Amino acid sequence: MERVEDLFRYNRLTESEFMMLQGTEKLATMLSNKFKTRNFDVIEFLEENSMAQYCVIKQELDSSWLIYFESLEDAHLVISNFAPKDPDAPEIHKINIVDEFKQ
Repeated sequence: MERVEDLFRYNRLTESEFMMLQGTEKLATMLSNKFKTRNFDVIEFLEENSMAQYCVIKQELDSSWLIYFESLEDAHLVISNFAPKDPDAPEIHKINIVDEFKQ
C-alpha cells in the first residue's frame, strides 16, 4: 500500500485528458493561455512547480512544445524563471558634462 508521503499532485494533463475538456470553460481558458517553448527544462520545471493543471503537446515540425496553462500564475512563474534577464548596466565612474556647454 502506498504511503501518503509517496503521493503527490501531478498537474500535467495528457493529450487525451485535454481533449476530454472539449466544450468546457476550462478548455477555453487553457486555449487562451497558450505558450510555446523549445526549452525542455521548462517542462521539467513545471512538473515540480506548477500550481494548476497544464498540458504539453510536442510539435515535431520545429522541435518545440506547446503549453496550455489553466493558470496564468504558472505561465508567469515560467517566464520569471526562464526569460532572459537584462544585463546589469555598467557602473558610472564619472560624468563629464563640460562638452554640453561648449558652443
